[in-house]
Amino acid sequence: MEAVYEMMGYPKPKRVVVLGIQGAGKTSALERVKDAYDANARGLRPDQIISTVGMNIAKISNAELNVELTFWDLGGAFGLRGIWESYFQDADACLYVVDGAEERALEESMVELERAMRNKRFSKSMPILIISAKSDLSGPEGLEMVRASCEDVFARVDGGGSRRQTRVFPVDCRTGLGVKPAIEWLARALAPSSSLFSLS
Repeated sequence: MEAVYEMMGYPKPKRVVVLGIQGAGKTSALERVKDAYDANARGLRPDQIISTVGMNIAKISNAELNVELTFWDLGGAFGLRGIWESYFQDADACLYVVDGAEERALEESMVELERAMRNKRFSKSMPILIISAKSDLSGPEGLEMVRASCEDVFARVDGGGSRRQTRVFPVDCRTGLGVKPAIEWLARALAPSSSLFSLS
């Protein structure tokens, strides 16, 4: 199917694995992505969402993005994290969601992010979008704590010479504020372009 896209001159669909510990806000973030980009699907409200067991799938194809994105939202409970690595090899990007309002949860999130990045199936060039969920609760200090924690993990795993694209965005998963800039960054990071590594 991907070959058909390329033959017709369309960008091939990109697969995004959505990771994060239980309660971080993965599914809520993905529901707000649906609200922002899929006119035919209304995302679930936060009070309708239960913890993911297994996987949720969402697909968005939007002229604004110029790429079709398929999101694999994987369960984040401790007993389910072992399945994450099964999806790394086929993923084009990683969307990692952290709870920026809870310091203890952030520490656990960073342990799991580092574990994922060190997995041999996790590509050393795969872009990573970090969503600091619950940004309405954490405020600027929470966002800076998330950024600093992520930078520490990236430096330990990839080293100073890495050309991997990474970015942290604050997102309010109740209202969707911040979703579009985050997803637009991800779409640009996945676009075949010579300017890929000059993204700000």
